[in-house]
Amino acid sequence: MNDRPHSDPLRNVLLLQGGGALGAYQLGVIEALLAGGKTPAWVVGTSIGAINGALLAGNQPHRRLERLRSFWETVSHGTARGEDPAAAGLIGLWQAWRTIVGGQPGFFFPRVGSYFPLGLRTEPGTASYYDVAPLRRTLENLVDFDFLAHSPIRLSVGAVDVESGRMRYFDSRDERIGVDHILASGALPPAFPAVEIGEQHFWDGGLYSNTPLEHVLADRPRISSLCFLTTLWPTTGSAPDNLRDVLERAKDIQYGSRDETLLQVESEVHRLRQAVSLLAGRLPQGLHDDETRAAAALGCDSVFHVVRLEAPHLPGEDQTKDIEFVPERVQKRRHAGRADTEAALANRGWIASAPPLQGLAIHNPRACSVAG
Repeated sequence: MNDRPHSDPLRNVLLLQGGGALGAYQLGVIEALLAGGKTPAWVVGTSIGAINGALLAGNQPHRRLERLRSFWETVSHGTARGEDPAAAGLIGLWQAWRTIVGGQPGFFFPRVGSYFPLGLRTEPGTASYYDVAPLRRTLENLVDFDFLAHSPIRLSVGAVDVESGRMRYFDSRDERIGVDHILASGALPPAFPAVEIGEQHFWDGGLYSNTPLEHVLADRPRISSLCFLTTLWPTTGSAPDNLRDVLERAKDIQYGSRDETLLQVESEVHRLRQAVSLLAGRLPQGLHDDETRAAAALGCDSVFHVVRLEAPHLPGEDQTKDIEFVPERVQKRRHAGRADTEAALANRGWIASAPPLQGLAIHNPRACSVAG
């Protein structure tokens, strides 16, 4: 059997993990995609990825980058670490402590006088250390939710149902997305409160799955796509030998959300879908009874190219890196996201012929490798 011919996938999809301040990397990714003519048709995000996705999908084309940059300028505050390692470490600790105690402008502030830290009962909507009213105002100012309801960019945001423990994706294709849906996707406990939507309460989707690829592959109909997967938490790392590194590595593993396993499983499942489609197409017409048609419907011949874009580890990072909204670090992550994406677009690894039954092709631009 011949390889399938070279072709650009039909649809561009952007997958945005959660990771707080690390999400500045996604700003650079979006800048490069728009500059390179790869405006996403669909954005799927969790937590900070949902915020970046809403800013992208919820604004007219000429305002998208302006609003994204405005958000990151609004929430970025702090002092540069400098070059001296010892001083940089102390400055980093001081800034993390200041954020924990005082909150983050445009994002959240402590609940003064709350009974929650004392272990006493309170309403689910206030059961948290911080109040996200500033983030609500920021989003209402920067996202045009009326435009989002009819945006050419489809938006899906992931949150987990507190009562059932199940993942839920709110999708602009099926319902109107509002500020509460974005806040729910980023409601990481116990820092932020659950958000009530309908009769359910929702927390940050990263608690369940921080990598929203499965939502794309489960979508019907399955359309051949070029998926840019931005991962904010390193999947690999060294064995730590001190408390600071132990806490950081544990957080990487927790919110990396089993990237490698997810990609391997989804690759095999989609390979089986391709095989079902191939075999169904070779059956004699007379054998297509109801059961055969039902079985054939489980297959598909779509191809998904997944380009992995991984945020770099910056010198001096520790377990508080996701609240490190310092302008200097925000800009470094942003520039890294833009550079990585520009390199991927220049390489265009997804143009290579897809081998038979390869339904999911994984591209690692830094390693220049393809798996699937």
